[in-house]
Amino acid sequence: MAKPVALITGGGSGIGLAVAEHLINFYGYKVAILDVHAERGKTESGRINAGADNCLFLQADVSDYDQQAKAFQQAFEWGGNRLNFFHANAGIGDSDSMYKDMQDIDATTGLPRPLELRIMDVNLNAVLQGVHLARHFFAKNSSPGGRIVITSSCLGIYPNHCLPLYTAAKHALVGLVRATAPVYLGMGITINALNPNLIETNLMPAEVRSLWDRHGLTPMNTAIKAIDAIMTDKNMTGQTIELALDEIVFSKAQPYTYSAKASRIKRGEASGGIELIE
Repeated sequence: MAKPVALITGGGSGIGLAVAEHLINFYGYKVAILDVHAERGKTESGRINAGADNCLFLQADVSDYDQQAKAFQQAFEWGGNRLNFFHANAGIGDSDSMYKDMQDIDATTGLPRPLELRIMDVNLNAVLQGVHLARHFFAKNSSPGGRIVITSSCLGIYPNHCLPLYTAAKHALVGLVRATAPVYLGMGITINALNPNLIETNLMPAEVRSLWDRHGLTPMNTAIKAIDAIMTDKNMTGQTIELALDEIVFSKAQPYTYSAKASRIKRGEASGGIELIE
């Protein structure tokens, strides 16, 4: 029987690497790990394989659509023309400051130079394109469908004034999961978000790593608990799973201010206005 196949971006380290090893060791997957760092990716995929053919490393910058699309195609073919699981995990920290000195003025226009928004290219746009590509390849499976997991952040739920660009991108990912889940389920696709509190990964600056109270870090095993919850419930979708220390917490979306049961909309035929009737 052919093994199921996964593709994980940012799979050369951190959460992505831990999930790759877990899928291989506990669920019998073949996993393609995609990472921009070639040396790290090759080293880790070689270690995981240990002479087997369960892990493939593919180097690519996910912010480049063509590179990401090529990686999907390679992973699909390597896995025997199937893809069952996509984890959009690659991410970076803030690439510019919303609070920087406004003296960086373009001499020609007299206007501030634009923000450098690579963080949006990697943390948001690449994820959108990855989900788009995953849908394409899921549809080519002998039994169409698959699972999508997106690594957001606790800052996808809570605002943080220190990292406004990162917070904005991660909030968008939560919205994406909640918005697409009911439609994708009809296509045989589940989509869920991991929202980790501080986990020690390559995103954590070295100066922060040395100062942080170790008891305040979320262990990697909590991310694995969330993956197990997703893997064991084939219908779980649209969930925002906060990883808080040793717990996984299912964060609920804020309800609409006016529910359909509590109010109705009456359209004014004469004026063309809209009147809310309690």
